[in-house]
Amino acid sequence: MSITTKLKRSLVFRLFWLGFGLLLGVPQLMDGILYNMKGELFFGIGMLLVGIRGFLRPVVLSRAMAMQRDAAASDASIGSPVLHGVLSIAMAAALITGLVIKFSNN
Repeated sequence: MSITTKLKRSLVFRLFWLGFGLLLGVPQLMDGILYNMKGELFFGIGMLLVGIRGFLRPVVLSRAMAMQRDAAASDASIGSPVLHGVLSIAMAAALITGLVIKFSNN
Protein backbone atom coordinates (compact mmCIF):
# COMPACT_ATOMS: atom_id res chain seq x y z
CA MET A 1 0.00 0.00 0.00
CA SER A 2 1.44 3.40 -0.97
CA ILE A 3 2.07 6.22 1.49
CA THR A 4 -0.55 8.48 -0.11
CA THR A 5 -3.17 5.78 0.31
CA LYS A 6 -2.15 5.35 3.93
CA LEU A 7 -2.27 9.11 4.48
CA LYS A 8 -5.83 9.26 3.23
CA ARG A 9 -6.90 6.71 5.83
CA SER A 10 -7.78 8.45 9.09
CA LEU A 11 -6.58 11.82 7.78
CA VAL A 12 -8.76 13.76 10.23
CA PHE A 13 -7.28 11.90 13.18
CA ARG A 14 -3.75 12.33 11.82
CA LEU A 15 -4.26 16.07 11.58
CA PHE A 16 -5.89 16.16 15.03
CA TRP A 17 -2.91 14.50 16.73
CA LEU A 18 -0.40 16.58 14.79
CA GLY A 19 -2.25 19.77 15.70
CA PHE A 20 -2.56 18.68 19.33
CA GLY A 21 1.17 18.03 19.59
CA LEU A 22 2.06 21.29 17.87
CA LEU A 23 -0.44 23.36 19.87
CA LEU A 24 0.90 22.14 23.20
CA GLY A 25 4.51 21.52 22.19
CA VAL A 26 5.62 24.62 20.33
CA PRO A 27 4.81 27.18 23.09
CA GLN A 28 6.49 24.99 25.72
CA LEU A 29 9.50 24.47 23.49
CA MET A 30 9.82 28.19 22.79
CA ASP A 31 9.55 29.04 26.50
CA GLY A 32 12.23 26.47 27.22
CA ILE A 33 14.56 27.95 24.63
CA LEU A 34 13.90 31.63 25.30
CA TYR A 35 13.89 31.52 29.11
CA ASN A 36 16.30 28.59 29.59
CA MET A 37 13.64 26.48 31.31
CA LYS A 38 14.66 22.84 30.96
CA GLY A 39 11.34 21.39 32.16
CA GLU A 40 9.38 23.25 29.50
CA LEU A 41 11.97 22.34 26.89
CA PHE A 42 11.69 18.59 27.56
CA PHE A 43 7.91 18.73 27.85
CA GLY A 44 7.69 20.62 24.54
CA ILE A 45 9.88 18.06 22.82
CA GLY A 46 7.70 15.29 24.23
CA MET A 47 4.52 16.93 22.98
CA LEU A 48 6.01 17.40 19.53
CA LEU A 49 6.82 13.69 19.52
CA VAL A 50 3.21 12.98 20.52
CA GLY A 51 2.10 14.90 17.43
CA ILE A 52 4.54 13.14 15.13
CA ARG A 53 3.67 9.69 16.47
CA GLY A 54 -0.04 10.49 16.25
CA PHE A 55 0.42 11.52 12.64
CA LEU A 56 2.34 8.36 11.73
CA ARG A 57 0.01 6.00 13.60
CA PRO A 58 -3.28 7.74 14.35
CA VAL A 59 -5.38 6.70 17.31
CA VAL A 60 -9.05 6.77 16.40
CA LEU A 61 -10.76 8.04 19.54
CA SER A 62 -13.98 6.06 19.14
CA ARG A 63 -12.03 2.80 18.85
CA ALA A 64 -9.75 3.71 21.71
CA MET A 65 -12.69 4.41 24.01
CA ALA A 66 -14.26 1.05 23.11
CA MET A 67 -10.85 -0.68 23.56
CA GLN A 68 -11.11 -2.21 20.10
CA ARG A 69 -8.19 -3.10 17.90
CA ASP A 70 -9.00 -2.85 14.25
CA ALA A 71 -6.96 -4.48 11.50
CA ALA A 72 -7.47 -1.33 9.43
CA ALA A 73 -5.58 0.67 12.06
CA SER A 74 -2.36 -1.19 11.36
CA ASP A 75 -2.91 -0.68 7.64
CA ALA A 76 -3.08 3.08 8.21
CA SER A 77 0.24 3.11 10.06
CA ILE A 78 3.23 4.73 8.36
CA GLY A 79 6.68 3.51 9.32
CA SER A 80 8.05 0.41 10.96
CA PRO A 81 7.05 -0.91 14.37
CA VAL A 82 10.60 -0.21 15.54
CA LEU A 83 10.20 3.47 14.61
CA HIS A 84 6.93 3.67 16.54
CA GLY A 85 8.53 1.95 19.53
CA VAL A 86 11.47 4.35 19.56
CA LEU A 87 9.13 7.34 19.21
CA SER A 88 6.97 6.06 22.06
CA ILE A 89 9.95 5.58 24.38
CA ALA A 90 11.46 8.97 23.49
CA MET A 91 8.07 10.65 23.89
CA ALA A 92 7.48 9.12 27.32
CA ALA A 93 11.03 9.87 28.47
CA ALA A 94 10.84 13.51 27.37
CA LEU A 95 7.40 14.07 28.93
CA ILE A 96 8.30 12.44 32.24
CA THR A 97 11.66 14.23 32.40
CA GLY A 98 10.00 17.55 31.64
CA LEU A 99 7.34 17.07 34.30
CA VAL A 100 9.86 15.96 36.93
CA ILE A 101 12.14 18.93 36.25
CA LYS A 102 9.20 21.33 36.06
CA PHE A 103 7.64 20.33 39.37
CA SER A 104 10.79 19.56 41.34
CA ASN A 105 11.92 23.19 41.14
CA ASN A 106 8.92 24.48 43.11
